[in-house]
Amino acid sequence: MTSIPLGAPIWSDSLTSDLEADTRYYEHLFGWSSQNAGEEFGNYTTFSIPDGSRDSGREVMGIMPCPPGAEPSRIWNLQFRVADCAAATEKAQALGATLVEGPEEMGGMLRFAMLIDPNGASFGLMEALAPGTGFGAFGESNAVSWAEYHHDGVPAEAMRFYADLLGWKVVTPPWESADNPRPYAALSAGEGGEEFGGCHAAEGFELSLPAQWSVMVAVEDADATCDRAVELGGSVAAPPMDVPGLRVAGVAAPSGTTVAIMAPRAWK
Repeated sequence: MTSIPLGAPIWSDSLTSDLEADTRYYEHLFGWSSQNAGEEFGNYTTFSIPDGSRDSGREVMGIMPCPPGAEPSRIWNLQFRVADCAAATEKAQALGATLVEGPEEMGGMLRFAMLIDPNGASFGLMEALAPGTGFGAFGESNAVSWAEYHHDGVPAEAMRFYADLLGWKVVTPPWESADNPRPYAALSAGEGGEEFGGCHAAEGFELSLPAQWSVMVAVEDADATCDRAVELGGSVAAPPMDVPGLRVAGVAAPSGTTVAIMAPRAWK
């Protein structure tokens, strides 16, 4: 079975209005290969980092065409690993979440459910049923490497729902000022593993947005990736900016779906 810790991010995907254009865009932007599962599975397309093997490589995310009546994804969806999707979904609802879809089994590989947390942010729960289900790469260049949540409130309080549901460890980093009434919250799975994400108090333009998870892909150069996104028919949703230790930005695929990118900050 997958080695991803329970409670940690296990998968990310999105719905697209233009499968062909977005597939080509992601392949050239991040150097991924793609594999379309065919009409039987709604043309779900899985992206991977090529590794020279006979297989498609190490899986990193997926997209699929919007089903009838659905809207294209504004941002990438994020799912967290659970041992029992049905039980976890029931618990999430008891804690104040709203069920959107599922629980549903997909091809004998997994069970998933999509929900809205008490703050209004979308998230998913996924139970792995087969070996290798979920991320084949995480925390490296051209792979999902971080999950960031913003909320107009105290981060630790916003994460209490997830700590109760998924057993997360929510801690204040040592670099935070003791005078900050809304300190950053660093997140890790309760059963072990490194930090996979964090929550910060919304500020600036984020105050006009609902609470949400932002999936972040690691790249070597955020500015160059933004330039490349435009060349490939996408756009820059959020210009590059410096945060402690990182340079971050947001890029949108031809369909409009946005994902965050992060690169090591080049100190001068």
